Amino acid sequence: MDWEILIVIILLIINYPVYKLLYRLFFYDADEFDESVRYSFTPNFISFFRGEYWEDKMSTFKLQMYIFSCIIIIFLEFILFNKIIGYL
Repeated sequence: MDWEILIVIILLIINYPVYKLLYRLFFYDADEFDESVRYSFTPNFISFFRGEYWEDKMSTFKLQMYIFSCIIIIFLEFILFNKIIGYL
């Protein structure tokens, strides 16, 4: 196994508390998260005809930003770790 993949897996596991913190910042409760997931799989035209278009857009945006933030944190930590190891 390549050491970079191992580092990424370790970072994914270690950052669980950070994911929980971000979860609390983006979503009030589990129902709001579930709603965001539901809206992300609902086509926009269906939400438009239900009168929920802007709720769909905002909920989908929240979920995307949450996922993006988690990925960016892992990416930045991986780059930082590589820089530190490169200096040693």
